[in-house]
Amino acid sequence: MKKGWSLYTRTLLLGLGPVLLVSLILSSYFIHARIKDVKQELDNKGQLIAVQLASTADYFVLTGNNSIISPLTRVLLEDKDVEFIEIEDMSGSLLFSQSDQDIGIDQSSDDMKGLLRWFQADIIQYNVLADEEDWFGHSAEEKVLGQVRIGLSEAFIIERQQEILLHAILIGCMAMLISGLIAWLSGAKISRPITVLSETVEKMREGDYSVRTHENASGEVGQLQVGVNTLAGALQKSEEIQQHYVESLIKAREASEAANKAKSEFLAVMTHELRTPMNGVLGMLQLMQTTDLSEEQNDYVETALTSGDHLLGLINDILDFSKIEQGNIELETRFFNLHESLYRVAESFKVVAQAKGLDFQLKIDEVSNLDVKTDETRMRQVLVNLLGNAVKFTDSGFIELAVVSMKIQGDLANIEIMVKDSGKGIGKENLNRIFDAFQQEDASISRRYGGTGLGLAISRQLVDKMGGQLRVESEIGIGSAFKCAFSLPYREHGKRQLPVADTVTNDISDSFNAHVLLVEDNEVNQKVALRMLTHFGVQCELAADGIEAIELCKKQSFDMILMDLQMPNMDGYEATKIIRSQDGSNKETPIIALTANAFHDVKGECLKAGMNDFLAKPYKKIGLHDLLRRWLNEKSIS
Repeated sequence: MKKGWSLYTRTLLLGLGPVLLVSLILSSYFIHARIKDVKQELDNKGQLIAVQLASTADYFVLTGNNSIISPLTRVLLEDKDVEFIEIEDMSGSLLFSQSDQDIGIDQSSDDMKGLLRWFQADIIQYNVLADEEDWFGHSAEEKVLGQVRIGLSEAFIIERQQEILLHAILIGCMAMLISGLIAWLSGAKISRPITVLSETVEKMREGDYSVRTHENASGEVGQLQVGVNTLAGALQKSEEIQQHYVESLIKAREASEAANKAKSEFLAVMTHELRTPMNGVLGMLQLMQTTDLSEEQNDYVETALTSGDHLLGLINDILDFSKIEQGNIELETRFFNLHESLYRVAESFKVVAQAKGLDFQLKIDEVSNLDVKTDETRMRQVLVNLLGNAVKFTDSGFIELAVVSMKIQGDLANIEIMVKDSGKGIGKENLNRIFDAFQQEDASISRRYGGTGLGLAISRQLVDKMGGQLRVESEIGIGSAFKCAFSLPYREHGKRQLPVADTVTNDISDSFNAHVLLVEDNEVNQKVALRMLTHFGVQCELAADGIEAIELCKKQSFDMILMDLQMPNMDGYEATKIIRSQDGSNKETPIIALTANAFHDVKGECLKAGMNDFLAKPYKKIGLHDLLRRWLNEKSIS
């Protein structure tokens, strides 16, 4: 807060300011008047001396006898103000000159005479023998014989000026002193209660509402003291009520946080408990597909796998929404080829769309030479949700994935990606609510098409997390267009050839000549993993917990370790840390985490513990195959 002069200072200035101004004005007038009087006094004195001397100097002028005039001039020069006396005749010739220093007329005397104030009077001779009538009638003859000049020193004026200034200053100081004393006393009396009030209000501003001020003043200040005390009492009471509500809110928040923590722990446990048997179900169904089945049996297996994948999708949606709600979603930003990523997403839906009789259109050439920096997995998740809805709600016509806009602005690429369909469309009144959690356009949607209503809610929040915008344009009976607008860091490269769809991920005929340690406590998951690994030609060793895994690592050398995380006796984190800390052949062996817990940031914890990669349960044969290709030496592939 900006602070100015205090009330006390202002009171002093108010008391001293006018007095100082009046003192200056009066002193100036007094000094000017007194100096003027002194000069007038000196002028009168000089003129009087000149006239008196002129009245007695006529005989001296006529006779030229200095003895006549010298006694009188010596008396006059004894006056401290008289410096020079000169007598001239009518022709201007100097007849007599004398100073109080008795110096002659030379250059020095000329300089000195220039500093004096000069007065003069004519020497007149009257004819006293004239007729009486003429004399009394002022008709006597007058004759000017010469002139008397008197030089007076200005030291008198200077001395009197100094005295006048000194007196004026003393009078001004006395006036200021008296005024200051009065202002100090009155200012203290006025400002002290105001200062106490100000300090009281400042303490109230800092939150101390128990402070009170003495009600010892009268008039407006007394009313102000009463008002401040009343306000402090009201604020104190309000603070007590507010504190009560705050404590209630804190307790409610703590209860909410405890409930939220319990929910998180429940979801973490349920995640593991649901995904673990799902891994067994889906794994066994995939293994069953590798056996000799009749056409009817194969159809049963495909139906079961589809239902299992759908159930897994629902579980993942609920977990993703919980992560977003908890703020546990962390983006893994890196540069990737946008054109290639969009192409792979499109290829995964093209077969499904064509099987439904839909025309799948892909228009992404505008970003054919662009790498962008964001979380590729989350961007693909958004597009998969949008394309899945487009295929689900379109019975005829087309599905389109297109880059509708791409503009470079500085270091950023402004890109707009659109998923468009010719499906049933969405009513204008429902365009906003479809992005709410667990909401669909109407109840019949869930009954006819299934789903939880979380896909669009998750997609919008993921797009927002990536700094983009997701909006929709739709019309009943015509279709819908979902547009994702991003502003992303970019880099350019030469145009790359599009990948051949699924040539890598679908080719699982490779055989791996490798020795792998599987650390897994669940018997069903053991069977699934061992059968899949055996099918890929991998030689496996099995450990039921972390302790067994450490003992086997001391005795044997492995090309890869597949490590479950939640196990009895010793979990996967601790086992990994011990393996990494021990010298031996497995110190640098790739360790891959296997877990059904997908609620928390498990991948980050795994990497921190010393693991190399992460594979979530339930996993498919293709996923396990890609993991083996990525981490096993190419020499082990035959």
